[in-house]
Amino acid sequence: MMIIIRVAIMISVVFYLYFIINLLLINHYREPIQSYEKGPTPYELFLVIPVLNEEHVISRTITQLTESLEQLPPTVHAQIIAVDDDSTDHSLLLLTQSSSRFLQILHRTGNQRAGKGAVLNTAVQYIHKTLALKSDPQRTIVGVLDADAFMNTADLTRVLAHFEQEPQLAMIQTSVNIYNQPNWLTKMQNFEFMGVNNATQQLRNRLGQGIASGNGQFVRLDLALQNPWGNSLLEDLEFTLRTWLLGGTRTAFDHTLVVQQEAVEQLRPFFRQRVRWCQGAVQCMRYLPALWRSGRLNHFQKLDTTFWILMPISGCIVPLTSLITLVVLVSRSLQHWQVGWHHLAIGTLLVIAFSACLVLAALYQRNCAVVKQPVGFLDALKQSLTFQAFLLIISLTPYVAIYRQLRGQTGWAKTHHGVTTRVAKYPDTGLKRSY
Repeated sequence: MMIIIRVAIMISVVFYLYFIINLLLINHYREPIQSYEKGPTPYELFLVIPVLNEEHVISRTITQLTESLEQLPPTVHAQIIAVDDDSTDHSLLLLTQSSSRFLQILHRTGNQRAGKGAVLNTAVQYIHKTLALKSDPQRTIVGVLDADAFMNTADLTRVLAHFEQEPQLAMIQTSVNIYNQPNWLTKMQNFEFMGVNNATQQLRNRLGQGIASGNGQFVRLDLALQNPWGNSLLEDLEFTLRTWLLGGTRTAFDHTLVVQQEAVEQLRPFFRQRVRWCQGAVQCMRYLPALWRSGRLNHFQKLDTTFWILMPISGCIVPLTSLITLVVLVSRSLQHWQVGWHHLAIGTLLVIAFSACLVLAALYQRNCAVVKQPVGFLDALKQSLTFQAFLLIISLTPYVAIYRQLRGQTGWAKTHHGVTTRVAKYPDTGLKRSY
Protein backbone atom coordinates (compact mmCIF):
# COMPACT_ATOMS: atom_id res chain seq x y z
CA MET A 1 0.00 0.00 0.00
CA MET A 2 2.83 2.40 0.83
CA ILE A 3 4.35 1.81 -2.61
CA ILE A 4 1.06 2.77 -4.29
CA ILE A 5 0.80 5.92 -2.18
CA ARG A 6 4.38 6.95 -2.96
CA VAL A 7 3.92 6.36 -6.68
CA ALA A 8 0.68 8.37 -6.62
CA ILE A 9 2.37 11.27 -4.83
CA MET A 10 5.31 11.18 -7.23
CA ILE A 11 3.01 11.27 -10.29
CA SER A 12 1.02 14.14 -8.77
CA VAL A 13 4.20 16.11 -8.02
CA VAL A 14 5.44 15.66 -11.61
CA PHE A 15 2.06 16.75 -12.98
CA TYR A 16 1.92 19.89 -10.83
CA LEU A 17 5.48 20.79 -11.75
CA TYR A 18 4.51 20.52 -15.42
CA PHE A 19 1.41 22.60 -14.73
CA ILE A 20 3.41 25.34 -12.97
CA ILE A 21 6.07 25.45 -15.69
CA ASN A 22 3.41 25.62 -18.40
CA LEU A 23 1.59 28.39 -16.55
CA LEU A 24 4.77 30.43 -16.21
CA LEU A 25 5.51 29.96 -19.90
CA ILE A 26 2.07 30.98 -21.18
CA ASN A 27 2.15 34.05 -18.95
CA HIS A 28 5.62 35.04 -20.15
CA TYR A 29 5.38 34.29 -23.87
CA ARG A 30 2.37 36.41 -24.77
CA GLU A 31 2.04 37.45 -28.39
CA PRO A 32 2.36 41.14 -29.23
CA ILE A 33 -0.39 42.72 -31.28
CA GLN A 34 0.71 42.96 -34.90
CA SER A 35 -1.01 44.87 -37.67
CA TYR A 36 -1.46 43.35 -41.12
CA GLU A 37 -2.73 45.51 -43.97
CA LYS A 38 -4.05 43.99 -47.18
CA GLY A 39 -1.91 44.97 -50.16
CA PRO A 40 -2.72 45.10 -53.89
CA THR A 41 -2.18 41.39 -54.58
CA PRO A 42 -5.41 39.69 -55.71
CA TYR A 43 -6.56 36.73 -53.59
CA GLU A 44 -9.27 34.10 -53.83
CA LEU A 45 -11.10 33.26 -50.59
CA PHE A 46 -13.35 30.22 -50.25
CA LEU A 47 -15.21 29.78 -46.97
CA VAL A 48 -16.08 26.09 -46.64
CA ILE A 49 -18.96 25.20 -44.32
CA PRO A 50 -19.67 21.51 -43.58
CA VAL A 51 -23.42 21.08 -43.18
CA LEU A 52 -25.08 18.12 -41.51
CA ASN A 53 -28.57 18.74 -40.08
CA GLU A 54 -27.98 22.45 -39.42
CA GLU A 55 -31.44 23.81 -40.20
CA HIS A 56 -31.48 25.88 -36.99
CA VAL A 57 -28.39 27.94 -37.85
CA ILE A 58 -27.39 27.65 -41.49
CA SER A 59 -29.62 30.44 -42.88
CA ARG A 60 -28.39 33.08 -40.46
CA THR A 61 -24.79 31.93 -40.96
CA ILE A 62 -25.02 32.41 -44.73
CA THR A 63 -26.72 35.80 -44.23
CA GLN A 64 -24.08 37.04 -41.79
CA LEU A 65 -21.14 35.84 -43.88
CA THR A 66 -22.68 37.36 -47.00
CA GLU A 67 -22.78 40.76 -45.28
CA SER A 68 -19.11 40.37 -44.36
CA LEU A 69 -18.06 39.34 -47.87
CA GLU A 70 -19.95 42.26 -49.42
CA GLN A 71 -17.50 44.66 -47.76
CA LEU A 72 -14.23 42.94 -48.66
CA PRO A 73 -11.68 44.97 -50.66
CA PRO A 74 -11.87 44.70 -54.47
CA THR A 75 -8.64 42.69 -54.56
CA VAL A 76 -10.46 39.78 -52.89
CA HIS A 77 -12.78 37.44 -54.75
CA ALA A 78 -14.73 35.44 -52.19
CA GLN A 79 -17.26 32.62 -52.23
CA ILE A 80 -19.03 30.43 -49.68
CA ILE A 81 -18.96 26.67 -50.29
CA ALA A 82 -21.65 24.94 -48.23
CA VAL A 83 -21.24 21.16 -48.36
CA ASP A 84 -24.39 19.33 -47.32
CA ASP A 85 -23.41 15.89 -46.03
CA ASP A 86 -26.73 14.22 -46.88
CA SER A 87 -28.71 16.01 -44.15
CA THR A 88 -32.03 14.51 -43.10
CA ASP A 89 -33.56 17.81 -42.01
CA HIS A 90 -34.29 20.99 -44.04
CA SER A 91 -30.67 22.16 -44.28
CA LEU A 92 -30.35 21.60 -48.02
CA LEU A 93 -33.72 23.23 -48.71
CA LEU A 94 -32.76 26.32 -46.71
CA LEU A 95 -29.45 26.55 -48.58
CA THR A 96 -31.21 26.44 -51.96
CA GLN A 97 -33.56 29.21 -50.79
CA SER A 98 -30.68 31.53 -49.94
CA SER A 99 -30.31 34.65 -52.10
CA SER A 100 -26.60 35.06 -51.36
CA ARG A 101 -24.64 35.76 -54.53
CA PHE A 102 -21.55 34.27 -52.88
CA LEU A 103 -23.05 30.85 -52.14
CA GLN A 104 -22.14 27.61 -53.89
CA ILE A 105 -23.88 24.43 -52.69
CA LEU A 106 -22.46 20.92 -52.83
CA HIS A 107 -24.54 17.90 -51.86
CA ARG A 108 -22.93 14.64 -50.79
CA THR A 109 -25.32 11.72 -51.12
CA GLY A 110 -25.10 7.96 -51.03
CA ASN A 111 -22.23 8.08 -48.55
CA GLN A 112 -21.73 6.86 -45.01
CA ARG A 113 -21.00 10.28 -43.55
CA ALA A 114 -17.29 9.71 -43.19
CA GLY A 115 -16.78 12.80 -41.06
CA LYS A 116 -15.68 16.40 -41.38
CA GLY A 117 -12.40 15.57 -43.12
CA ALA A 118 -14.17 13.89 -46.04
CA VAL A 119 -16.50 16.87 -46.40
CA LEU A 120 -13.59 19.32 -46.50
CA ASN A 121 -11.77 17.23 -49.11
CA THR A 122 -14.89 17.21 -51.28
CA ALA A 123 -14.95 21.00 -51.17
CA VAL A 124 -11.23 21.34 -51.90
CA GLN A 125 -11.44 19.10 -54.97
CA TYR A 126 -14.45 21.03 -56.26
CA ILE A 127 -12.66 24.34 -55.77
CA HIS A 128 -9.51 23.06 -57.43
CA LYS A 129 -11.22 21.56 -60.48
CA THR A 130 -13.82 24.26 -61.11
CA LEU A 131 -13.84 27.59 -59.25
CA ALA A 132 -10.06 27.97 -58.92
CA LEU A 133 -9.01 26.04 -61.99
CA LYS A 134 -6.94 28.95 -63.34
CA SER A 135 -6.07 30.53 -59.98
CA ASP A 136 -2.71 30.56 -58.26
CA PRO A 137 -3.02 27.98 -55.41
CA GLN A 138 -0.61 30.10 -53.35
CA ARG A 139 -3.03 33.01 -53.55
CA THR A 140 -6.12 30.89 -53.02
CA ILE A 141 -7.18 30.56 -49.39
CA VAL A 142 -9.59 27.95 -48.06
CA GLY A 143 -11.28 28.90 -44.79
CA VAL A 144 -13.00 26.29 -42.62
CA LEU A 145 -16.00 27.58 -40.67
CA ASP A 146 -18.59 25.66 -38.70
CA ALA A 147 -22.26 26.05 -39.58
CA ASP A 148 -22.77 28.24 -36.50
CA ALA A 149 -19.75 30.49 -37.13
CA PHE A 150 -19.36 34.15 -37.99
CA MET A 151 -16.39 36.36 -38.91
CA ASN A 152 -16.48 40.06 -39.68
CA THR A 153 -15.00 41.77 -42.72
CA ALA A 154 -12.02 43.28 -40.92
CA ASP A 155 -10.81 39.92 -39.60
CA LEU A 156 -11.32 38.15 -42.92
CA THR A 157 -9.29 40.89 -44.61
CA ARG A 158 -6.50 40.60 -42.04
CA VAL A 159 -6.38 36.84 -42.59
CA LEU A 160 -5.56 37.44 -46.26
CA ALA A 161 -3.13 40.23 -45.37
CA HIS A 162 -1.30 37.82 -43.07
CA PHE A 163 -0.91 35.31 -45.92
CA GLU A 164 0.11 38.07 -48.33
CA GLN A 165 2.91 39.33 -46.09
CA GLU A 166 4.26 35.90 -45.11
CA PRO A 167 4.88 33.71 -48.19
CA GLN A 168 6.00 30.74 -46.04
CA LEU A 169 2.78 30.77 -44.06
CA ALA A 170 0.61 27.78 -44.96
CA MET A 171 -2.09 27.84 -42.28
CA ILE A 172 -3.61 30.37 -39.86
CA GLN A 173 -5.83 29.53 -36.91
CA THR A 174 -7.89 32.33 -35.39
CA SER A 175 -9.01 32.62 -31.79
CA VAL A 176 -12.50 31.40 -30.90
CA ASN A 177 -15.10 33.42 -28.99
CA ILE A 178 -18.47 32.19 -27.70
CA TYR A 179 -21.41 34.43 -28.60
CA ASN A 180 -24.14 32.64 -26.59
CA GLN A 181 -23.49 32.64 -22.85
CA PRO A 182 -26.84 32.10 -21.09
CA ASN A 183 -25.51 29.72 -18.41
CA TRP A 184 -22.42 28.66 -16.50
CA LEU A 185 -21.47 25.89 -18.95
CA THR A 186 -21.32 28.24 -21.94
CA LYS A 187 -19.36 30.85 -19.96
CA MET A 188 -16.81 28.19 -19.07
CA GLN A 189 -16.41 27.24 -22.73
CA ASN A 190 -15.64 30.87 -23.54
CA PHE A 191 -13.15 31.03 -20.67
CA GLU A 192 -11.53 27.86 -21.99
CA PHE A 193 -11.25 29.12 -25.58
CA MET A 194 -10.35 32.76 -24.89
CA GLY A 195 -8.30 32.07 -21.77
CA VAL A 196 -6.48 28.73 -21.50
CA ASN A 197 -6.50 27.66 -25.16
CA ASN A 198 -5.74 31.14 -26.49
CA ALA A 199 -2.77 31.61 -24.14
CA THR A 200 -1.43 28.13 -24.93
CA GLN A 201 -1.68 28.81 -28.66
CA GLN A 202 0.23 32.06 -28.22
CA LEU A 203 2.97 30.13 -26.44
CA ARG A 204 3.12 27.64 -29.28
CA ASN A 205 3.30 30.46 -31.79
CA ARG A 206 6.27 31.98 -29.99
CA LEU A 207 8.26 28.78 -29.35
CA GLY A 208 7.01 26.51 -32.12
CA GLN A 209 4.04 26.65 -34.48
CA GLY A 210 0.30 27.08 -34.11
CA ILE A 211 -2.12 24.16 -34.16
CA ALA A 212 -5.37 24.14 -36.14
CA SER A 213 -8.59 24.10 -34.14
CA GLY A 214 -11.03 23.46 -36.97
CA ASN A 215 -13.39 26.42 -36.82
CA GLY A 216 -11.56 29.55 -38.00
CA GLN A 217 -8.83 27.58 -39.79
CA PHE A 218 -7.45 29.03 -43.03
CA VAL A 219 -5.03 27.23 -45.38
CA ARG A 220 -3.52 27.84 -48.79
CA LEU A 221 -5.10 25.73 -51.52
CA ASP A 222 -1.79 24.13 -52.47
CA LEU A 223 -1.38 22.78 -48.92
CA ALA A 224 -4.96 21.47 -48.87
CA LEU A 225 -4.27 19.62 -52.13
CA GLN A 226 -0.94 18.27 -50.97
CA ASN A 227 -2.19 17.32 -47.53
CA PRO A 228 -5.87 16.25 -47.57
CA TRP A 229 -7.74 16.06 -44.28
CA GLY A 230 -7.85 12.61 -42.66
CA ASN A 231 -10.71 10.72 -41.04
CA SER A 232 -9.62 11.23 -37.43
CA LEU A 233 -12.24 12.48 -34.96
CA LEU A 234 -9.83 15.37 -34.39
CA GLU A 235 -9.18 16.13 -38.06
CA ASP A 236 -7.71 19.57 -37.35
CA LEU A 237 -4.92 18.19 -35.12
CA GLU A 238 -4.21 15.40 -37.62
CA PHE A 239 -4.03 17.95 -40.44
CA THR A 240 -1.55 20.03 -38.43
CA LEU A 241 0.70 17.07 -37.62
CA ARG A 242 0.81 15.97 -41.24
CA THR A 243 1.58 19.54 -42.33
CA TRP A 244 4.49 19.70 -39.89
CA LEU A 245 5.85 16.39 -41.15
CA LEU A 246 5.72 17.66 -44.73
CA GLY A 247 7.94 20.61 -43.74
CA GLY A 248 8.83 23.71 -45.73
CA THR A 249 5.92 25.80 -44.46
CA ARG A 250 4.71 27.44 -41.26
CA THR A 251 1.47 27.16 -39.33
CA ALA A 252 0.44 30.08 -37.12
CA PHE A 253 -2.10 31.21 -34.56
CA ASP A 254 -3.29 34.82 -34.61
CA HIS A 255 -4.97 35.87 -31.36
CA THR A 256 -6.07 39.22 -32.82
CA LEU A 257 -8.46 37.49 -35.24
CA VAL A 258 -11.62 35.87 -33.95
CA VAL A 259 -14.33 33.55 -35.16
CA GLN A 260 -17.62 33.76 -33.27
CA GLN A 261 -18.99 30.34 -32.35
CA GLU A 262 -21.99 28.88 -30.56
CA ALA A 263 -21.36 27.04 -27.29
CA VAL A 264 -23.05 23.79 -26.29
CA GLU A 265 -25.62 24.72 -23.65
CA GLN A 266 -26.49 21.34 -22.17
CA LEU A 267 -24.25 18.94 -20.28
CA ARG A 268 -24.95 15.72 -22.15
CA PRO A 269 -24.17 16.96 -25.69
CA PHE A 270 -21.22 18.90 -24.30
CA PHE A 271 -19.80 15.75 -22.73
CA ARG A 272 -20.35 13.84 -25.98
CA GLN A 273 -18.48 16.55 -27.90
CA ARG A 274 -15.50 16.42 -25.54
CA VAL A 275 -15.36 12.64 -25.65
CA ARG A 276 -15.09 12.90 -29.44
CA TRP A 277 -12.26 15.42 -29.18
CA CYS A 278 -10.47 13.27 -26.63
CA GLN A 279 -10.87 10.15 -28.75
CA GLY A 280 -9.49 12.07 -31.71
CA ALA A 281 -6.32 12.73 -29.73
CA VAL A 282 -6.06 8.99 -29.05
CA GLN A 283 -6.27 8.34 -32.78
CA CYS A 284 -3.46 10.85 -33.42
CA MET A 285 -1.05 8.99 -31.14
CA ARG A 286 0.13 7.01 -34.16
CA TYR A 287 1.91 10.13 -35.43
CA LEU A 288 4.16 10.47 -32.37
CA PRO A 289 7.00 8.21 -33.62
CA ALA A 290 7.24 10.17 -36.89
CA LEU A 291 6.99 13.40 -34.94
CA TRP A 292 10.02 12.56 -32.83
CA ARG A 293 12.03 11.26 -35.81
CA SER A 294 11.39 14.43 -37.79
CA GLY A 295 14.18 16.98 -38.01
CA ARG A 296 11.71 19.70 -39.06
CA LEU A 297 10.27 20.22 -35.57
CA ASN A 298 12.01 21.81 -32.60
CA HIS A 299 12.12 20.25 -29.14
CA PHE A 300 9.32 22.41 -27.77
CA GLN A 301 6.93 21.32 -30.53
CA LYS A 302 7.73 17.68 -29.90
CA LEU A 303 7.35 17.90 -26.12
CA ASP A 304 4.26 20.11 -26.14
CA THR A 305 2.46 18.05 -28.78
CA THR A 306 3.37 14.79 -27.05
CA PHE A 307 2.00 15.99 -23.71
CA TRP A 308 -1.18 17.13 -25.41
CA ILE A 309 -1.77 13.97 -27.45
CA LEU A 310 -1.05 11.74 -24.45
CA MET A 311 -3.53 13.63 -22.25
CA PRO A 312 -6.21 10.93 -22.68
CA ILE A 313 -3.81 8.51 -20.99
CA SER A 314 -2.46 10.91 -18.38
CA GLY A 315 -6.04 12.09 -17.87
CA CYS A 316 -6.96 8.59 -16.71
CA ILE A 317 -4.04 8.40 -14.28
CA VAL A 318 -3.54 11.88 -12.82
CA PRO A 319 -7.05 12.36 -11.35
CA LEU A 320 -6.73 9.09 -9.45
CA THR A 321 -3.22 9.83 -8.18
CA SER A 322 -4.26 13.36 -7.24
CA LEU A 323 -7.22 12.04 -5.28
CA ILE A 324 -5.01 9.53 -3.46
CA THR A 325 -2.47 12.26 -2.70
CA LEU A 326 -5.13 14.64 -1.41
CA VAL A 327 -6.68 11.99 0.86
CA VAL A 328 -3.25 11.09 2.26
CA LEU A 329 -2.27 14.73 2.86
CA VAL A 330 -5.57 15.60 4.57
CA SER A 331 -5.67 12.49 6.77
CA ARG A 332 -2.04 12.82 7.87
CA SER A 333 -2.41 16.55 8.40
CA LEU A 334 -5.33 15.91 10.76
CA GLN A 335 -3.38 13.21 12.60
CA HIS A 336 -0.07 15.10 12.90
CA TRP A 337 -1.00 18.77 12.75
CA GLN A 338 1.66 20.01 15.16
CA VAL A 339 4.63 17.94 14.00
CA GLY A 340 3.84 16.98 10.42
CA TRP A 341 4.57 18.81 7.16
CA HIS A 342 1.41 17.72 5.38
CA HIS A 343 -0.64 20.78 6.36
CA LEU A 344 2.09 22.96 4.88
CA ALA A 345 1.88 20.98 1.65
CA ILE A 346 -1.89 21.49 1.52
CA GLY A 347 -1.47 25.21 2.15
CA THR A 348 1.17 25.43 -0.57
CA LEU A 349 -1.12 23.69 -3.06
CA LEU A 350 -3.96 26.08 -2.23
CA VAL A 351 -1.68 29.10 -2.72
CA ILE A 352 -0.47 27.71 -6.06
CA ALA A 353 -4.04 26.99 -7.17
CA PHE A 354 -5.25 30.48 -6.29
CA SER A 355 -2.21 32.09 -7.94
CA ALA A 356 -2.90 30.07 -11.07
CA CYS A 357 -6.49 31.34 -11.08
CA LEU A 358 -5.23 34.92 -10.83
CA VAL A 359 -2.88 34.43 -13.78
CA LEU A 360 -5.54 32.74 -15.93
CA ALA A 361 -8.04 35.49 -15.09
CA ALA A 362 -5.55 38.16 -16.19
CA LEU A 363 -4.81 36.27 -19.42
CA TYR A 364 -8.52 35.84 -20.13
CA GLN A 365 -9.19 39.52 -19.53
CA ARG A 366 -6.32 40.54 -21.82
CA ASN A 367 -7.28 38.17 -24.64
CA CYS A 368 -10.93 39.29 -24.54
CA ALA A 369 -9.86 42.93 -24.71
CA VAL A 370 -7.79 42.23 -27.83
CA VAL A 371 -10.90 41.05 -29.72
CA LYS A 372 -13.04 43.88 -28.30
CA GLN A 373 -14.90 41.73 -25.77
CA PRO A 374 -13.92 43.51 -22.52
CA VAL A 375 -14.36 41.65 -19.23
CA GLY A 376 -13.88 43.04 -15.71
CA PHE A 377 -11.13 41.46 -13.65
CA LEU A 378 -13.43 40.39 -10.80
CA ASP A 379 -15.73 38.69 -13.30
CA ALA A 380 -12.71 37.05 -14.93
CA LEU A 381 -11.45 35.86 -11.54
CA LYS A 382 -14.86 34.45 -10.64
CA GLN A 383 -14.90 32.50 -13.91
CA SER A 384 -11.33 31.35 -13.34
CA LEU A 385 -12.20 29.98 -9.89
CA THR A 386 -15.32 28.16 -11.06
CA PHE A 387 -13.42 26.86 -14.09
CA GLN A 388 -11.99 24.20 -11.77
CA ALA A 389 -15.42 22.56 -11.59
CA PHE A 390 -15.55 22.64 -15.40
CA LEU A 391 -12.23 20.77 -15.46
CA LEU A 392 -13.68 18.10 -13.17
CA ILE A 393 -16.38 17.43 -15.77
CA ILE A 394 -13.82 17.19 -18.56
CA SER A 395 -11.63 14.89 -16.44
CA LEU A 396 -14.19 12.11 -16.95
CA THR A 397 -13.96 12.18 -20.75
CA PRO A 398 -10.66 10.23 -21.19
CA TYR A 399 -12.15 7.10 -19.62
CA VAL A 400 -15.07 7.10 -22.06
CA ALA A 401 -12.87 8.04 -25.04
CA ILE A 402 -10.39 5.24 -24.48
CA TYR A 403 -13.22 2.78 -23.86
CA ARG A 404 -14.85 3.77 -27.16
CA GLN A 405 -11.56 3.50 -29.03
CA LEU A 406 -10.84 0.04 -27.61
CA ARG A 407 -14.34 -1.07 -28.60
CA GLY A 408 -13.85 0.27 -32.12
CA GLN A 409 -16.63 2.83 -31.71
CA THR A 410 -15.26 5.54 -33.99
CA GLY A 411 -18.50 7.01 -35.33
CA TRP A 412 -18.78 10.79 -35.64
CA ALA A 413 -20.77 12.15 -32.67
CA LYS A 414 -21.84 15.45 -34.21
CA THR A 415 -22.36 18.63 -32.17
CA HIS A 416 -25.87 20.00 -32.67
CA HIS A 417 -26.25 23.76 -33.09
CA GLY A 418 -28.98 26.34 -32.68
CA VAL A 419 -31.49 24.55 -30.49
CA THR A 420 -32.42 27.73 -28.59
CA THR A 421 -33.20 31.36 -29.40
CA ARG A 422 -31.08 34.29 -28.24
CA VAL A 423 -29.54 37.62 -29.17
CA ALA A 424 -25.88 37.78 -30.10
CA LYS A 425 -23.94 41.01 -30.41
CA TYR A 426 -20.89 41.27 -32.61
CA PRO A 427 -18.85 44.21 -31.30
CA ASP A 428 -16.77 44.86 -34.39
CA THR A 429 -19.84 45.49 -36.53
CA GLY A 430 -22.20 46.89 -33.90
CA LEU A 431 -24.97 44.70 -35.29
CA LYS A 432 -27.48 42.86 -33.16
CA ARG A 433 -29.04 39.71 -34.45
CA SER A 434 -32.00 37.80 -33.03
CA TYR A 435 -32.39 34.12 -33.72
